[in-house]
Amino acid sequence: MLITKQNYFFVDVIRHRMNTVSVIMPTYNRAKYIKDAVESVLNQTYGDLKLIIVDDGSTDNTEQIITPYLSDSRVCYIKQPNSGSSAARNYGLSMTEGNFVAFIDSDDIWSRDKLAIQINILMALPEVDLVCSDFSAVTGADIMERSHIRSYFKVLNEYNLQYNNIFDHILEQPIDGLAQNEKVYWGNIYNTMLFGNIILTSTCLCRSAIFDSIGVFDTKYRTLEDYDLYLRISKVFRIALVTQPLIQYRYSNNQLSGENHFERLCLNLIDIFKKNVGTLDKNELLKLGSRKIQRRLGMYEAMLGYYYFNKKEMELAKRYYWKSLENNPGYFKSYFYIFFSLLPAGILQLLRRIKHIIVSRERIVKHDFQNHT
Repeated sequence: MLITKQNYFFVDVIRHRMNTVSVIMPTYNRAKYIKDAVESVLNQTYGDLKLIIVDDGSTDNTEQIITPYLSDSRVCYIKQPNSGSSAARNYGLSMTEGNFVAFIDSDDIWSRDKLAIQINILMALPEVDLVCSDFSAVTGADIMERSHIRSYFKVLNEYNLQYNNIFDHILEQPIDGLAQNEKVYWGNIYNTMLFGNIILTSTCLCRSAIFDSIGVFDTKYRTLEDYDLYLRISKVFRIALVTQPLIQYRYSNNQLSGENHFERLCLNLIDIFKKNVGTLDKNELLKLGSRKIQRRLGMYEAMLGYYYFNKKEMELAKRYYWKSLENNPGYFKSYFYIFFSLLPAGILQLLRRIKHIIVSRERIVKHDFQNHT
């Protein structure tokens, strides 16, 4: 295209819009925290952004809190019937502008230079399509742990993984805003991701084109939908991770918890794992190790067996513990729980009471000891 004075303005506008970051924020009844999340986005040192807030049917005063921010042309607010976070994020993805997409949960907080650092990394690494980071854990106004990634994503300690075991490369050039002692690792990480997630959604910045290739969030998953997406991304694209915590991840009482959530989590984990293992060819299976894959599946099945055991649904407990032993015969806890699931209900109830008494007494002794030392 020949650039003249007449069309130069339009070319400049197009170039500017290409660098826009569309930030997608799903929310549901987070009125207590959403103001902090919104302001952490709007106060970014990288200002070329569009904040898309998708309200997933909140029943609190979320809309009232968001309304003052709508005078900012960068903010877009949409309400939809409650459909889950996957549907909310997908709605947001349908409204994106520019070449970059970021996500933030409505109770998390970004550091002011989060986007600037990550944009600079993507500019320095055209081979990379998604960059994530470490994160801090907060409760209320208190920081529980500055670097929380290893505590949150158990796979790192389960397999004693360091970043140089996961990633192929380290970015050598300096990045503006990144502390001198922090690093950027990058490469193909699917072989690690298969055994456990290491990407927190609120830390992500990615090129918008990846969604044209791998699709969006799968709405059939009401939990672990992010893990399913990042497995699909990491199988095709390279990932970068910043060791510097770039967000504050908030623990709150409103987060998904409880027995029903744990059951869904286990079922989804098994489904996602089997789906991905089913796509591996013989060479990939050989590289990863079929025994390692079977042991991992056996562990997930044992987790579900434990859930049903605690719910006193013994037939389901036995079923999943037997499945666990078929895949991981060395997992001795499965033998233990199968034995107890075969006991008469009365004896099992008596053993539960004895255990409860022992645990209660241990807590009392520990409490008395701490008060006298």
